[in-house]
Amino acid sequence: MRAVGLGLLILSLLGVWGTSQTTPITIVAIDAGHGGDDTGSIGIDNLFEKDIVLKIAHLIALEAVSFPHIKITLTRHEDRYLSPKERIQNAQGAQLCISLHLDFSYDPWMHGITILMPTKASQATQALAEALRHSILATTKGLSWKTKTAHLWLRRLNIPAVQINLGFITNPEEARKLNQLPYQKRLAHAILQGIDDFLRSQF
Repeated sequence: MRAVGLGLLILSLLGVWGTSQTTPITIVAIDAGHGGDDTGSIGIDNLFEKDIVLKIAHLIALEAVSFPHIKITLTRHEDRYLSPKERIQNAQGAQLCISLHLDFSYDPWMHGITILMPTKASQATQALAEALRHSILATTKGLSWKTKTAHLWLRRLNIPAVQINLGFITNPEEARKLNQLPYQKRLAHAILQGIDDFLRSQF
């Protein structure tokens, strides 16, 4: 009887394990804008946009260990220029794409984070942008920014894709924060959390 009982218990456990479903892994391409001779915007204290966004891209890849169902791939790993065609090629196989940039203004008081969507964005792209907006807003604690559409190379990807302008490199306060590792890590985590929120909303 004890053997029968043990056998039934094992079969029961196997049944539970057999019906459990693993969370599918989503591949996300993170595109650090500019690179090489293309510095992007140059801001306070001679900061280069290309350097800041590459650091944050690498941090997103590192922070992704906390999100095991999200796999990060980078369109560029080092300081070199990539054409839009090369970026698209390097994003092949991804289910989502997020391009990182910074903003520039001749008005040093302009500030805030902006999310850009390609024109005629799909509903999925709009949902991704909204999830990122909520997550980053919670992290940046109320900096003013908005979501809008623009003529982006991301439109050539057949997946949800958005561009995040992570702040104004010409604003003294934002430039200072963007150059600090703790703030870069907060942004990286907020982006991953936004991706996670978007994925959960799709099921």
